[in-house]
Amino acid sequence: MKKKILFACIVFLLMAAFVLIPAPASNLYIRIYFDEIQGDSCALYYAVDGDEAFSQEQCVSSVIDYDKQMVEFVLEPSLEGRITGLRLDFPAEPQLLCVKTITVSNAGVIKREYNPCDFFAGENILYSNDIDAISLVTARARTYVKTFSDDPFMLLSGELCQQLMGCYSHFRLTKLAVCVFLSASFFLAKMKIWRD
Repeated sequence: MKKKILFACIVFLLMAAFVLIPAPASNLYIRIYFDEIQGDSCALYYAVDGDEAFSQEQCVSSVIDYDKQMVEFVLEPSLEGRITGLRLDFPAEPQLLCVKTITVSNAGVIKREYNPCDFFAGENILYSNDIDAISLVTARARTYVKTFSDDPFMLLSGELCQQLMGCYSHFRLTKLAVCVFLSASFFLAKMKIWRD
């Protein structure tokens, strides 16, 4: 009996360690979906701790996918906890673009989905350049952005940046689900409910 209790304690400790020790994070995907957009690509510049400047070395560019009407920015796991600022650049041409939704995914799971009226709300935009107007159409859950041709971009707030960075995952829930499944399978096998 003592051996069984000791074995159960060891298994429990191993499972707890498996769940609590963080696995390396996977890539973070930020996808912006449009109803209307023109141009070739968008860019996402990021500032990191120790280097607050936006530069070409700290930039993720995304070609506009016109089949899906979206752009996708991929941030590497090494950037987790380091990004302090984000700047979203639109195509350098005059247009009225319409944002439909924004999703943030990690490990194949959508962690957050933003209504564009919330994402582009005044408190989330610190500064905009070469943007004539931002119209939040809450009734349709769409945001219209009128841009000029030089260098249209938006600087996102620190709070919004932290929300986005908080979407990195270390698979704790997935590992917990695996442990619960294995434990349940073991106990059901011991109970012999499938046998006569």
